[in-house]
Amino acid sequence: MRRHVRAALLALSLMAPGLLTPVGALALPAATGVSNPTIVVAIIATLSGPGAMVGQDSVDGFSTAMRHLGGRFANQEVRVVVQDDKGSPDNALAVARRLLEREKVDFVVTAVSLPSMSAMVKTLTESRAFVLNLDAAPASLAGAGCSPWFFQVATPAQAIHEAIGAHLAGEKMRRVTVIGTDAPATDQAVATIRRAWPGEVVEVLRPRHGTTRFTDEITALRQAAPDAVVNLLTGGMGLAFTREFANSGLKADLPMIGIWQGWERPMLPAMTEAGMDVLNVAPWSPDLDTPLGKRLINDFELEYGRPVTGWVAHGYDTAQMLDAALRATGGRAGDRDAVRNALRRAEFPSVRGGFRFDSNHSPSVNVYLRRTTRDAKGRPTEELRSTLIKDWHSRDAGLCPMRWTEEPAPGAHPPGAAPKPATPQPPKPPAAAQPAKPKTPPAGQARPAQ
Repeated sequence: MRRHVRAALLALSLMAPGLLTPVGALALPAATGVSNPTIVVAIIATLSGPGAMVGQDSVDGFSTAMRHLGGRFANQEVRVVVQDDKGSPDNALAVARRLLEREKVDFVVTAVSLPSMSAMVKTLTESRAFVLNLDAAPASLAGAGCSPWFFQVATPAQAIHEAIGAHLAGEKMRRVTVIGTDAPATDQAVATIRRAWPGEVVEVLRPRHGTTRFTDEITALRQAAPDAVVNLLTGGMGLAFTREFANSGLKADLPMIGIWQGWERPMLPAMTEAGMDVLNVAPWSPDLDTPLGKRLINDFELEYGRPVTGWVAHGYDTAQMLDAALRATGGRAGDRDAVRNALRRAEFPSVRGGFRFDSNHSPSVNVYLRRTTRDAKGRPTEELRSTLIKDWHSRDAGLCPMRWTEEPAPGAHPPGAAPKPATPQPPKPPAAAQPAKPKTPPAGQARPAQ
């Protein structure tokens, strides 16, 4: 009964006029040991509209980790407030401002589109709240525009595109055609692939946004006769192109490699057999052997009734990282310098494999090659084929003016002691691609080009 009364009082206080009305909030029992034990995490995510899958998976991955952590960071009370930007940059900025005005926010987790992030990132970084980003971010934040308040937790698109280049080089592909939306992101992807691979992009196909018929693109692929097609399409466009590509008969002769956002497990049933036995490059795979991977999959799918995705993995890692950082500071979220140093050096069991931050607060992570297949029960899933890049590093790290060294966790320093003088750490080049495990393709399917 007391629990119900406390919950009702909390709900009334949150809904009171003049206070923020969260989409969802988690209040946990107070801890002892500090004068104000509450740690406030705000999550701004797209929970409605076309980007809702990304936002909801990120939120639910974070929530799963919170349950695994007992609802606390470093045994301190945590309150999580979730807000929906509704896919609108203007709304994202308004939500960010309301959060900062009405909540004493320690951390802001973001899972929104690039336009929404661009609209609100300056407001967030100027607030002295740490921003942990789980989706796209302006490219400048990895270079000259890096911020001591901004951390990119999600695997950057640049890492995925460099890994595609590594795969093309490893398979000795000489000529490829790229298909992507008519947007700057396609140009950036092509430029990154070209830096990582010495072959020729013979053509870049740019169907209009929202296209569902690809007759012209299929014709262009037949005429160009490349060694492979790099598919950057996602969502409904990616689904429609995959089906038409298979129905045209090209799938049997022309290898296709996609990006993970278009090939996550919730999308595969709608692709039917057209989406099976296709390669894609990803930050995570359901059969990746990590200490917490199986627990995440079992508990998430039991709780939510849907498969884990890379976005879920990003959210899960973020909560685990915050717990590790705050354990290093003894649960003190108010010492912002100590928290920043702890985030930079946080050691936690990432479900994506190894994880650490470079000097520009961009992650050093592994990037994997997957193939769509079916599990023992006949359900569409992903099969890990190889690690394309181990410990990827951002090429822009040297442009970031922040300088710090990789030292032991801040807890190793005596209270009040300053860390050692920092020395810039140059980024490492991408590792060479590892050859994929040999696998005999199903009857009627061609092997990838050698």
